[in-house]
Amino acid sequence: MVEIATKDLQRALDFYRLLGLDIPEPEGPHVEAELPGGNRLAFDDEEIIAGMHPGWTPPTQQGRVAIAFEVSEPADVDALFEKLTAAGHSGALKPFDAPWGQRYATVTDPDGTSVDLFCPLP
Repeated sequence: MVEIATKDLQRALDFYRLLGLDIPEPEGPHVEAELPGGNRLAFDDEEIIAGMHPGWTPPTQQGRVAIAFEVSEPADVDALFEKLTAAGHSGALKPFDAPWGQRYATVTDPDGTSVDLFCPLP
C-alpha cells in the first residue's frame, strides 16, 4: 500500500478521481482505493498522522516521491494533463515524446506529490 498524508482530504480525493481511480467516500480521516494488481492507495488527513506520531510535521520539500499512471494511448496523456490542469492543478511538465519512447507528462497533486502520466509510443 502507498499512503498519502494530505492537508485537504476531499481535494486530494477529487484529484485522484480525475485520474480515474474509484475512491469511496471517506467515513473519517482515512480512505483507501484498490489499484490494479491488488495494491492499494490510502489517504490520511495530516491531523490523524500527527496524532499517531508525536512530533510529526508535514514535509515541506517536494519531489521525494512520485506516483506514475500508465494510460492506454499516447493521446490520453495529453487529455489527462489537460483535464487536471483545467481543474486547477499544477502542470509541472507538459506532455512530450520522451527519448526513452513514451508520451510523458507530470502534474502535481494538491499536496505537492509528483504524478507522472505516461504511455509507450508506437
